[in-house]
Amino acid sequence: MKKLLSAILLALTATLLFAEKPIVQDIQAMPGKNNRINIFWALPENPDEEITKLLVYRNNKQITSYSQLANLNPIASLAPDYTGYTDLAPDMNEYYYAVVAVTKNPYDLILLSFNSTVNGVRVSTEIKHKTQTKEEYEKFYPDGTKRETPLPYIDFVENTNSDQKLSDKTLSATSSLIKKNSKKDPVMNPYIFEEDLISPDGGDDYLLFEILKNYFVQQNYEETISQIQKLTGTNINENTRNRAFFYMGESEYFLEHYENAVKTFVKVEGAFPNLVKKWLDSSLDRL
Repeated sequence: MKKLLSAILLALTATLLFAEKPIVQDIQAMPGKNNRINIFWALPENPDEEITKLLVYRNNKQITSYSQLANLNPIASLAPDYTGYTDLAPDMNEYYYAVVAVTKNPYDLILLSFNSTVNGVRVSTEIKHKTQTKEEYEKFYPDGTKRETPLPYIDFVENTNSDQKLSDKTLSATSSLIKKNSKKDPVMNPYIFEEDLISPDGGDDYLLFEILKNYFVQQNYEETISQIQKLTGTNINENTRNRAFFYMGESEYFLEHYENAVKTFVKVEGAFPNLVKKWLDSSLDRL
């Protein structure tokens, strides 16, 4: 108990001491699709020196001091308002990351869990083996552009919190997706669309990115649902709304609210047919 209290006190003290220093905070790294590793962090609210850019470093050992970076070249140089980066891992080894803020010079301070990751991350072999086909990739991620034909929503009414009921016809149609064997598939891994991995400049996509960064990747699925309900109650663009509903379906799924997950996934089945089918399969299999 004393060790735990000491750790909490140390963390609080560090937060107070460095709140206004040009140092990023709450850095996290997690495996993504294929050979991608996604790194997220929070920016200082009112740094005492203006940040001009951010440098991202990767190492196969934990980065605990600035001197370790002397022989390393940054893997990326980012604009000062970025809060995320996707690294293309060169192999299956475990990697650690640090993000250094540059003012007039690089701010030469490394703090674990602030701007340096505590745990190593390697590419997930399970995610790597579940790569999408070229056809799926082009449909879901057409280089940041919108789909050629916008797709409608199912029974969507803005600013309403009424519980949507699945019709017998919908349940009958989706139930055909359940696999014939009685053995359940493994639980699905969290899925994030390519366009939501890096912080956008602004607009609807930025609002969704902040929800994902602050709640979804933290596995705070109840708050994710609450925030997405607020977001989708506003006049956001259709592409962002579709992705938001998909993340809401994922959140319901991970909370084991499988019926709610099915209801939510059905809303965007037309937008992401191949992707949604996998999640409907798994959700219905667990009802």
